Amino acid sequence: MSDSRSHSEHKAKSRSWLTTAFLIYGTMVVGLLGFFIIFPDTRTHGTQGEGAPMQTVAKAARYEAVIANWNRYRNKDARADAR
Repeated sequence: MSDSRSHSEHKAKSRSWLTTAFLIYGTMVVGLLGFFIIFPDTRTHGTQGEGAPMQTVAKAARYEAVIANWNRYRNKDARADAR
């Protein structure tokens, strides 16, 4: 009688572990799928009609401003050296 009882307890414990493992695995899979659906690859988004990214205009303006600042700095330095 005790053998059948321990067998059923063992079976219940193994089912419990299998259910827990399946729930954890399922949660991970659903979470990853949700992540990739919500946050898809950003390289494919934000393009204009001809395929140029929209950020290019902002980056070009930023780089031009950096170059202008550097030229101003060099001009001040050159004037200081000329004195």
